[in-house]
Amino acid sequence: MNNSTDLRVILVEDDFDLREETELGLRALGIDATGVADAAGLYRELVNTKYDIVVLDIGLPGEDGLSILRYLRASGNMGIVMLTARGSLDDRLQGLNDGADAYMVKPVDLKELASVLLSLARRLQGQPMAHMPQQPVVHASSEEEPSSSGVWKLDRAYWTLISPEGLSVPLTPKEYTFLSRLVEKCGEPVPRAHIIHAFGGEIDDFDFHRVEVIISRLRRKGKAITGELLPIKALPGFGFSFTARCIFI
Repeated sequence: MNNSTDLRVILVEDDFDLREETELGLRALGIDATGVADAAGLYRELVNTKYDIVVLDIGLPGEDGLSILRYLRASGNMGIVMLTARGSLDDRLQGLNDGADAYMVKPVDLKELASVLLSLARRLQGQPMAHMPQQPVVHASSEEEPSSSGVWKLDRAYWTLISPEGLSVPLTPKEYTFLSRLVEKCGEPVPRAHIIHAFGGEIDDFDFHRVEVIISRLRRKGKAITGELLPIKALPGFGFSFTARCIFI
């Protein structure tokens, strides 16, 4: 991720320090990033420069981020990532239903943000612009079990879990570590001890509650992005299993 890319990103964030930190951090990771403080600054930039992806805060002065999101989605095919402190399920679903390609909650690790941007850029490049979906599908219920008819993919390069419908769930290093153990034994039970070893812990003194917190957060994020429950099954007294078809890519 240190290699330079052709990806151009514009960041809309009214907090000067955070905007500068994020802008410089993305540049250090090889992404051409430009920061602006509000909607007016964004629209001025878009008149003169073509950007691939916009990263939007919601709580902006003047026009808020959701209004900008709806305008951009209606008027073009830019990639749109929401980056905001508003982390409730209702807020995430609102952003995704209004057309965001991804929804991330502050504070976020810059490497994770860069991974999401690169993953989204690959997805955008792989589709004809005239036929790009205006928003991810968020309609499947858990009863429909859409994952049973497709394959989940764990992307080693970009630390992303890709649903059978092609929706990408960005993963933190710990989430990726957990899922990689399950995908290695796809469909088979994975003992807690194997998961503890993956995290570099010792069975006798490892606090497994840390892993349970990671899994809970991963499930919420996966549900918000894909609209369905991730096929991760807890096996009481033993461990976990990834119950759908899955592969590494």
